[in-house]
Amino acid sequence: MYITIITLTALFLRLILANQSFWLDEGASLMFGKLPLSQLMESIKTDFHPPIFYTLLHFWLPFAGRSEWLIRLLFILLATATIPVLYYLCREIFGEKSKIPFLSALFLSINPLHIYYSQELRMYSLATLLVVSSWYFLIRKKYLLVSVFNFLSFFTFYGVVFNLISQIVFLVFTKPRNILRNALIIIVPTAIIFLYWWPVFGAQLTNGHYLTSALPGWKILSGPLTFKSLALIPLKFVLGRISFEPQKLYFLAGGIITSIFLIISVRALTTKKALLFWVSLLTPLAIGALVSLKTPVLGYWRFLFILPFFMALLAVGVESLPKIIFIGTVAWICGVFLFANLYFWTNLRFQREDWRGLNTFLAGKNSLVLLAFPYKFAPLNFYASDARYLPLETSSYTQKPLLITEFEETATRADSVFYLDYLADLTDPGRLGLHSLTQFGLTQIGVYNFNNLGQLYEFRRL
Repeated sequence: MYITIITLTALFLRLILANQSFWLDEGASLMFGKLPLSQLMESIKTDFHPPIFYTLLHFWLPFAGRSEWLIRLLFILLATATIPVLYYLCREIFGEKSKIPFLSALFLSINPLHIYYSQELRMYSLATLLVVSSWYFLIRKKYLLVSVFNFLSFFTFYGVVFNLISQIVFLVFTKPRNILRNALIIIVPTAIIFLYWWPVFGAQLTNGHYLTSALPGWKILSGPLTFKSLALIPLKFVLGRISFEPQKLYFLAGGIITSIFLIISVRALTTKKALLFWVSLLTPLAIGALVSLKTPVLGYWRFLFILPFFMALLAVGVESLPKIIFIGTVAWICGVFLFANLYFWTNLRFQREDWRGLNTFLAGKNSLVLLAFPYKFAPLNFYASDARYLPLETSSYTQKPLLITEFEETATRADSVFYLDYLADLTDPGRLGLHSLTQFGLTQIGVYNFNNLGQLYEFRRL
């Protein structure tokens, strides 16, 4: 009864703001999801994610139409399903009479980061569900099912390879019968299929290395091995996507709150049954840090699949507290999560990029939009408008000269010329494209702002 109420409450929370505009990465998901499956397997070489999420989205899109919340709904439901799966995993370990299953499900249901990524039209929350499910079957010694879920999770998000290693580490610690056979069952099928997938993965790897070398700023965003990247993982696990100014105060206050959460979780060290959660939490972080010595992978969103295990350890730590402070601690944790959610819901600047608003603004205008990027941004393919677009970057992410013939062929028929400086800090930090417009007899007449898209400059011939 309790888990049903918690799950329904979780679903309700994940439907709040589910109708937001799709942002850049979600636009890429839509772009791949709309492709015929034969083209998807070829086009995915330009991305760095495996095919299962895109394939599922491909089959869902005809039912969802063009409504943002309906397109997200399937993945919101799947993300919400992680909560009862975590509950039953904890119940399998700690028993029906323990408070830990209830607390774990409660904490995950209102966790602000999980709520945010439950709405995200990306693969991270689906991978989280599959990872938690694989551990549920591992603890029940259903190794064939573990293998199935490991395959599904890996080909949903490559980052869960760290989880496969975690499961091997767990088997080494627990020493079940036939450990070698069981270890082979849970990893070999995925490894064999990956060998056939290697040509695609190799192409993706090449493209990924090229992007980080062409745009050094992209490497910083991807999570290099720095104290900040490591600290952001627990901080975002607790407070979600919010922040506030000044940044020093945010890190101080957030650091204190996060430290209290960690102190409570560390109490789980006295509980032997919590070994699974320590292994599944710490192993991916340790391996991720080592990998980041070569390739940055410490972006906190990539570790969403270990968030449920952190919630479980938090629950174990809370249950070990004296009864006199137990209820107060539970209330405080829930209060922090609910405050973070409320702060996010009421502050537009934390929410997704407003490509829908940009499209509405451009609708009906005879305009040309200059982009500081080599390609038309993916959300613009979903939010189609009457505007025409001219990329100002070459395919090698270098500024190309604004040729008179190229510009005049597209601009002479436009009533207005716009310059969108989205991502220009990475591709055109000097705003060369923006400053070059005056040489064509154009005068800036307005500047417009759309949430998290930067500024849109309007020019006309006067």
